[in-house]
Amino acid sequence: MEQKRTAIPKQCASCGGQLVQKDGYTYQCTSCGREYYLSVNRTHKVSVHLSVGKMIFLGAMAVIAVTAFAVLGYQYYTGRLVSSASRFSVTFRDFLMEAYGKPVAEIGPEELAQMRYLKIEKEKDYRFTYSFEDPYGYPDPDLFLGTLQSVEVGGKRDDLSPTNLQYFTGLTKVELYVDAWENYTLPEENELRSIYCLDGLSRYGTPQFFTRIDPDKLEEVTIMEADKLTDFAFMEDLRHVERFTLGGAVLKDVEMFQGFDELEELVLKGIDMEEEETFGMIRQLLELPSLRYLSIEGKTGWYVTDEEWEELEQTFGGRVMLHRE
Repeated sequence: MEQKRTAIPKQCASCGGQLVQKDGYTYQCTSCGREYYLSVNRTHKVSVHLSVGKMIFLGAMAVIAVTAFAVLGYQYYTGRLVSSASRFSVTFRDFLMEAYGKPVAEIGPEELAQMRYLKIEKEKDYRFTYSFEDPYGYPDPDLFLGTLQSVEVGGKRDDLSPTNLQYFTGLTKVELYVDAWENYTLPEENELRSIYCLDGLSRYGTPQFFTRIDPDKLEEVTIMEADKLTDFAFMEDLRHVERFTLGGAVLKDVEMFQGFDELEELVLKGIDMEEEETFGMIRQLLELPSLRYLSIEGKTGWYVTDEEWEELEQTFGGRVMLHRE
């Protein structure tokens, strides 16, 4: 019995081109060059026979494709790099690359949140002192000091953006020894328990800086060199703090401390009060319900006569420790 050959395909299965017979068992597509071998005993085999020219052409196309992919990938990476890095000012970028040991684009929010303590100082250069350890996890301050690291970065005042602080959501303590700290932006959600600010406070107060604090977490605030401060409206945001230090401010009254029912420690350094009003103002402060310690440093404390001071100690000394120097 005569064995049947596989049916001859009508057109190229690859490109739909016309097939021409090369010999008794082979057909070839006139468009793409694919060959069809017709076996007597088996279904047809498909193979591709390419000319040297076509091989060079396809090889070149493959190289072009790979190169294009690489270029697009590089552009995507560098675009991401620029986009991520652009969040930070020049000085902050230099600091982050030193602290984390890699490009800013590769530092994600989770890694930024790992920084728990940050102090920023400005003298000739910017100095960043930081720790990935929580200062409140170290009862012994000396042990915490061993975790601190510092990076110095050269830069002008304009090279440090006040908005950069908002990305450090894991900070529990921040210290700002810089100009215009009241323009800094805290993270929307943060773990801050202590804020220390030195210098740079304008006479217009700080209407925005403390608005993002979590009143259930913030325990301690220090504001030094506040001699230009005349608007204390920001104190509304600090009514739940337990420890408060104010330095250099001019106080015409102590109304801003109304509602500080959780305040336990109050330190006034170099505060200026009207001499005849000092005794009454200090007495008002001592009436805060949770106050346990009051310290007055500077000449204002001595506006209170020894007799008046003795009266305060007799009235409040069982509940509050009074100190002046």
